[in-house]
Amino acid sequence: MDETSRNSTKKLDIEGVRQQSVALRADSRAKESYKQIGDADINRNGTNGFGDKSSSSVSDKSLKMPRENGTSAKEGEDERMLNGGESGGAAVVARNEEPTEKDKLAQKEVEVKFISSPNGDARIDLEVESQQTFSGMTKEELMKYANDPFWVRLRWLLFVLFWGLWLAMLLGSFYIIYVADKCPAPVPLTWWQQGPLIEIDETQYESQVETIAQFGAKGVVYRLPADETYFIHSAPVKEKLEKLIATFRPKKIEVVIDITPNFVTADDPLYKLALEKGPNDPASKAFIWNDLATLPNWLSITENGSAFKNVTSTHAILSQFGPKRFDLQLNETIAKEKLKDVLKSLIVYGFRGVRLSNAKHFIISNSGNEEAMPSPEANKTLTMVDYGFWTHKKTSYQQGLGELFNELSSVVHGELQENGFLSVTEDILRPDVFAFNGTMPIDIPLYGNIEYDLREANNTNATKLRNDIANTYNAINDTCRCNPWLQLRYNNASLQYLGASEYTIFNFLLPGVPLFALDVLTANNISKDTIETLEKFRASPSFQHGKFAVYNDTSAGAIAYIRLKPGNPGYFVALNLDPNQEKVADFSGIAGIGAELTVVLTSNNYAVPDVAIKTKVPANAVPLSPKSAIIATYVPAK
Repeated sequence: MDETSRNSTKKLDIEGVRQQSVALRADSRAKESYKQIGDADINRNGTNGFGDKSSSSVSDKSLKMPRENGTSAKEGEDERMLNGGESGGAAVVARNEEPTEKDKLAQKEVEVKFISSPNGDARIDLEVESQQTFSGMTKEELMKYANDPFWVRLRWLLFVLFWGLWLAMLLGSFYIIYVADKCPAPVPLTWWQQGPLIEIDETQYESQVETIAQFGAKGVVYRLPADETYFIHSAPVKEKLEKLIATFRPKKIEVVIDITPNFVTADDPLYKLALEKGPNDPASKAFIWNDLATLPNWLSITENGSAFKNVTSTHAILSQFGPKRFDLQLNETIAKEKLKDVLKSLIVYGFRGVRLSNAKHFIISNSGNEEAMPSPEANKTLTMVDYGFWTHKKTSYQQGLGELFNELSSVVHGELQENGFLSVTEDILRPDVFAFNGTMPIDIPLYGNIEYDLREANNTNATKLRNDIANTYNAINDTCRCNPWLQLRYNNASLQYLGASEYTIFNFLLPGVPLFALDVLTANNISKDTIETLEKFRASPSFQHGKFAVYNDTSAGAIAYIRLKPGNPGYFVALNLDPNQEKVADFSGIAGIGAELTVVLTSNNYAVPDVAIKTKVPANAVPLSPKSAIIATYVPAK
């Protein structure tokens, strides 16, 4: 009993608890803790130990301490519940001193646990609150360093560095935007670039409207009789043209008109005025006059003999295109304004495209004889009376054609913007002559040997066709530094070697607009589904804005080209010109082509077993039937 008494009267070692919790900070929450029981309290009522009949309740941490004489202390007399910081803080205040480290530690929360054992002993555990969290320095502690010179300088240094770097990044972004290549958003193709365009006949078009619409034509091309070009204001011609527009407009099909502006007939008012006034009148400058005594050796295009017709006893006027047709000098103001008036009137009628015939003859030299064709180029069967014997440098491809077409194109685009176009009906042959200030004022020019090579493919190999296609587009690109967009015109005469299906499939995805007569489709078993599929391909980003490149396979026996815009599937179009032999062509050398191609369209002659729509074929072994074409898609290789 003496040992139990000594344990119960032993002072609680608060100093030991303080040493264990130097690193912990005081929690702001007010919790209850037990105050140490002093000697006076222990010895109160004359006892220094616990009675044998002691009891404890651990659950509510309330301990009843009986005296030796059996009397019980008042509840709470042997222990006192105080606020954790009360005693220490009060002591400091009482001393009127700065709190010491021990005083601060005394404010730490101490948890007292009374644990009873089976033999009647009681054990007391003291624990400092262990779940405290680090909350950083207080405001008062931080303010001690607010005006410290080191920290003031450091703050200013970081402030300057932050805003300096921010300003540098801002200026850098502006500089990158300024020097970076401009990448304008791709402009959607206009209706006349999308195509196809179908040529119509004046006597049949009314019965063809529905069929033309079913084939998805964006426009039709009507050829106005040449002699009516400058009579479009006459009632019969005007009525005919307005009826044509009214026929196709409900189907949302635009109408293009072909005119022949390089000559007028004998009934034209301007010709009559010039003839009346003579060669020295301003109206006469619209024509090419010459003295009868010094006529050059120019020959008529449509007749035998001289290109000049006598109109007075001393003078003749140039008439290359037949009787009662007199050539205009279209770089002269009076003739040029006459043509501009026709263009404006056609736009008012509702035409959205104009093609001009005989473009190379719009400007004529005033004098001088023609030279014979150079010997290497001359046809040995021709003589001096034949038109082809001469070079015709005086009556064609004169300087100034580019400037003239630029003015005429401005009239059309000034009225219609990009919704209309101005083009030509014949191969321009010399694109450099028609260029103006680095541009090509002729929309969708007709140029190159593509149609000829496909028509005469029995005398053409795949290598020549590839070279001619590449040279055609390179020549236009070198002339105007633009993406060439050509007229891809063909007709039944073009199908001498290839079938209509093969020709159409190979032709449709070249950069340009297909132009053909309706009977090319209807008379050659070209289905509407085929044309619809091709038009869907033409609407893809890879066709409208993608790269174009043409290739031969490794054996140079087949030809193919690709259309590809980054981020989109590529299109692969291949053609086998061989009339007898099936080829397994290797096109794996094409830069960026995928290992596999997915077939999406085949021509009528394609008859490779086990190859159909959606079939995958390897790029290094593309099977091609004789005289057949195929279109496939591919995922570009990285």
